[in-house]
Amino acid sequence: MSDDVEKVKFQYKGEEIVGTVKRLNKKTVTVETKSHIFRVPYPLITPKMKPPKPSKKKTSQQRDWTISQRKDYQKSITATIETLPREKLRSLHVAIKLLGEALKEGNEEAIHKISNETIAELNLIYNLPPLKVYTGGKRRMTRSGGQYYGVYRTNGKQKKKYSTSVYSRTAKNQKYIAPKTFLRTLIHEWGHHYDKHKLGLNNTYHTRGFYERVNTIYEQLKEPLNELI
Repeated sequence: MSDDVEKVKFQYKGEEIVGTVKRLNKKTVTVETKSHIFRVPYPLITPKMKPPKPSKKKTSQQRDWTISQRKDYQKSITATIETLPREKLRSLHVAIKLLGEALKEGNEEAIHKISNETIAELNLIYNLPPLKVYTGGKRRMTRSGGQYYGVYRTNGKQKKKYSTSVYSRTAKNQKYIAPKTFLRTLIHEWGHHYDKHKLGLNNTYHTRGFYERVNTIYEQLKEPLNELI
């Protein structure tokens, strides 16, 4: 790519869009227009561009981590989570169905209430400290053109200060999030809470093990959402 390439064109829904290149990724170009940010495949860009060469960045296992960080990373990979007890699933499924309906209706009060009740029940089952859930608002855009789905926050050893935010609406058109996507995000953020307190990790990483634990809980909880159209 020539260093002087800033403005590019591409086709979107039959219309020619002109924008400024903000970032080059492995497969797409992040292009900013006056109103939107697009991630466009290289073959659709004019003038033609080439993806950046692979960086020589160190991988997560090559970084100069502390002994504690390495232990946390390895434990995150290998640790598992017990499935939810059957006797608890019935009430949780009722709550998840109501959550899905609230998202379909755009009922912010119900979304907030049921999200907190669901997380409180999970914390009770797994003997975890309280986790306050904030819902509502639209997703924030990342620098690369993606979106933040949720955020997990901690405040030292003050257990009452743990919280997570799960956004209810999309960043661009502010439509309410699909129920399954919202639930997966909610459980994802709770997964960091589980790793920190049940596994005793100071650092909670997005490892293969982390996603397996999240999926174990999500797969059990999502069943009522299959009925929603």
